[in-house]
This record gives sequence, structure tokens and C-alpha cells, in this order.
Amino acid sequence: MKFDGFGRIGSQNSGKVLDVAGGSVDSGAVIHQWTTVNDAGNQLFRLQRLSSGLFRIVAQHSGKVLDIAGGSVESGARVIQWDWHGGPNQCFAAEDLGGGVFLLRATHSGKVLDVAHGSMDNGAQIIQWDEHGGPNQQWRFLKRID
Repeated sequence: MKFDGFGRIGSQNSGKVLDVAGGSVDSGAVIHQWTTVNDAGNQLFRLQRLSSGLFRIVAQHSGKVLDIAGGSVESGARVIQWDWHGGPNQCFAAEDLGGGVFLLRATHSGKVLDVAHGSMDNGAQIIQWDEHGGPNQQWRFLKRID
């Protein structure tokens, strides 16, 4: 699977996209889902391949990366943005499910990114959870069109 440049990461379940809450540039800002907003840099991410073959996921507006809060291995741990330090809680595998759909698996825990409770609402928290095959754990990379 190839990810070029910045784009939106959309939920198969809700059609909403990953969003850094309030457009914050602070470490610790929550990642949730939100309706697409044109020109919102806090909804644009780059999956940057690391030498290990894994990815770090970089927010365009802040330059920070997706991070599983506190390096937790528990289901329900929040996804936040944080300064890059190269820890395993900031490294993800993008697993191709076919048809442009993929899972994002946190390498430190083996859990996947998940929209909490399968919510369809704006502001629903992105967490890590055990893989169960639901559409709230499936994502698409939506290339930015300028």
C-alpha cells in the first residue's frame, strides 16, 4: 500500500476523518473523528515509512505524531499527538485489507486504532482496541486534492 503526501484518514464506519481536537498544536491533544473541514491542517496526516518498514503518522499542522498515550498496552487507551521520540507506541503497521482499506496496528501493543464504541458522532475518541473486524477499525487514506 502506498501513501504519498498528506491526506485524510477516513473511518469506514462513519465516513468522518481523524482530527486533532480543536486544531491544537500541543503534545497530548486528543485525536478524535470529525466531519471533513476543507483546508483543515489538523485533519491532514502523512504516513511516513520508517527504516523498519513501519510508519509514523505525522499531523500536518503541528508536525507531531500519533501516539498511544503513556505507552499503554490496554484496550481503550487514547490516541493523542506527541513530539516524535521514536518509541514503539508511536510506530504503526498499515495492514492492507484490500480495496484501499487498511488497519493501523500499534506495534507496542498489537492493538488497532478504533473509533470508540463504533460511534458515528463528531468528537468520538480514537482509541486502541483488540482487533474484531468491525468497520470502526477500518480506514482509508483520502489523498488531498489541491
